[in-house]
Amino acid sequence: MTKRYSPALQNFLATQGSWKDFFDGGAIEIYSGTQPATADLAPTGTLLVTLTSSAGTRTHEVRATGVVTLSVGAAGSDTVTTFTLDGHEIMGSTTAFDTSLTVTAAAICLKINRNPKNKWVVATNNGAVITLTAHPGFGTLMNSAAITTGVGGNMIAAVTSTTFGSGTGGGVAGVNQVNGLTMDYNAAAGMFTKDATQTWSGTTVGAGTQTAGWFRYKGSVVDAGALDSSAVFMRFDGNIATSGADMNSSSTSMTNGALQTLSTFEFTIPAI
Repeated sequence: MTKRYSPALQNFLATQGSWKDFFDGGAIEIYSGTQPATADLAPTGTLLVTLTSSAGTRTHEVRATGVVTLSVGAAGSDTVTTFTLDGHEIMGSTTAFDTSLTVTAAAICLKINRNPKNKWVVATNNGAVITLTAHPGFGTLMNSAAITTGVGGNMIAAVTSTTFGSGTGGGVAGVNQVNGLTMDYNAAAGMFTKDATQTWSGTTVGAGTQTAGWFRYKGSVVDAGALDSSAVFMRFDGNIATSGADMNSSSTSMTNGALQTLSTFEFTIPAI
């Protein structure tokens, strides 16, 4: 077996989400030739088919974001006392001004990301600007959710409040994925399967008849497939053969224009 997981997928599973969160909304690309040495590398071989729900045209998910900026004035405050998203406190405790707005913003982000009650967003900062990015799968769900903050003291003059996923203030509106693959909610003994209500299929492209050699399962957001040296894109690669492979096929020959259907997809969580 030659299952390979991208660093972005490993990081996501370690700190943010589940295997199902990764699989849902994704697609499977099948290529000729031998799979790359690691899943963060660009594809090798020729793309033969992309499997989606009923071979439908895919709309990728756009993860909604909201932006909050710390600012200084003559009469301000030295703490950020609350930081709520849609009425839920995600910072967890008061954050005092520390050295600069950049350092303070970074401290707020760290608290948000460490907060075990925060299951919705990842926080990052660029200077005094804090960006909240929704976890994969939310799509439009949190568009228009209010971000509100409280301040107190005499160092930070204001914290701008904004609307999450509104496209205003530097934020980005979330978009739902369409025709992505989904997994069922049926895990047993560490194994779960494709959504039985979906048909996973796609039409073969490429000249003539070629031989499938490997696949790449991509997450719900746009991934052009290039080298991912910054660990941004979640990918899962495996080999293809008629038996004994990560993906077994009755035939590895694929002819241009032919519809390919993956009737069964089972995934077992790797054992320690």
